[in-house]
Amino acid sequence: MPQDEFRKGLSLAARIGSEFVAATVVGGGLGYLGDRLFGTRPWLLAAGLVLGTAAGVLAAYREASRMSGGDSVPDDEN
Repeated sequence: MPQDEFRKGLSLAARIGSEFVAATVVGGGLGYLGDRLFGTRPWLLAAGLVLGTAAGVLAAYREASRMSGGDSVPDDEN
């Protein structure tokens, strides 16, 4: 059924998007807490946002590659 495929694709897109946003928020939050703890404002926040965004992009890339059947992505579990 075409509608089932549409819902499956929409679910995948929502999951990838939410993982990306969550990784960025967690990285930024940890950077903010580090800045408050060490008084290095705004350097750890900026570093946390960059690292969180990179982690989100990597997670999205791995998930998209896995769903498209690409096995060339290195995985830590193998």
